[in-house]
Amino acid sequence: MNPQLSSGPAGAQTLGPRQLWIRLRTELAKRFGTGHNVDELSSALAGKELYFRAPPLDEELIAAVKAITPQFSLRPDEESRKVWELSQNGSSWAEFEALAPLFESMEEPERVLEIGPGMGRSVVFLARKLGWSRAGFDLYEGDGAARKYPLNAPRSAESFCGSLSQLRRVLTFNEIENYRLVDAADSGFRLSGIGGPYQLIYSFYGVGFHWSLADFWSEIRELMSPQCVAVFTVHHSFEEFPELMEMPHRYVPFRRILAKDRPLNLLVVSESAERLAVFGGSEAEE
Repeated sequence: MNPQLSSGPAGAQTLGPRQLWIRLRTELAKRFGTGHNVDELSSALAGKELYFRAPPLDEELIAAVKAITPQFSLRPDEESRKVWELSQNGSSWAEFEALAPLFESMEEPERVLEIGPGMGRSVVFLARKLGWSRAGFDLYEGDGAARKYPLNAPRSAESFCGSLSQLRRVLTFNEIENYRLVDAADSGFRLSGIGGPYQLIYSFYGVGFHWSLADFWSEIRELMSPQCVAVFTVHHSFEEFPELMEMPHRYVPFRRILAKDRPLNLLVVSESAERLAVFGGSEAEE
């Protein structure tokens, strides 16, 4: 089996002295609102080609970013805009590098669903990097004022903390047009009735990381085409559940943009074991 793949979630890794120092400095910046420095980002990822562009930061956009990513303490200045732009672009590069075998093997999908798009970095990155101009991106998000993620519990209306207006603003700034905003409140914060089937479903730092994948799973399965691939960022404490174990799946490690952070895994799931064969090894199923 490829040593970069695993059949189960990876355990926690010990932080080195530099990571501990950067973590402390980042936490202090967040607590005292002193702003962030590019040095807090992984240089290997922050130096990549820019596909996502950040608009000028004002208080409204900063509040929207803080609601979904409280690890950032941004200011309405160019340094904060640059740090946020590099972080969003670098995070997308990290995921893309891990998933490159999948993207290289697939044709442009007709329909894509992103659950929890935040401020839209992923749809901007994929549309531009892969040239997906015909794919229709459905972006499932809900307005909310506070971050109340129930990692191991069912979701509620209060667990959504996005800003549809600011998401639309960022996508317009990046000149992305092939998308549809799906307001979670319109479907009672369920995925039922939003359409489908989809050829690609993903949720980066959403379902599986902040939201319980088990809670969403039956709804996601109904939206998957037979050849669909679903990708989720999973937390270090993620635990498999019976319905997931019935399907072929892989755990693919990836780097993270903040230098203080430990690597995480992307969980890749598909009914088609052939779609997962591009990662090498054997699918993680009983």
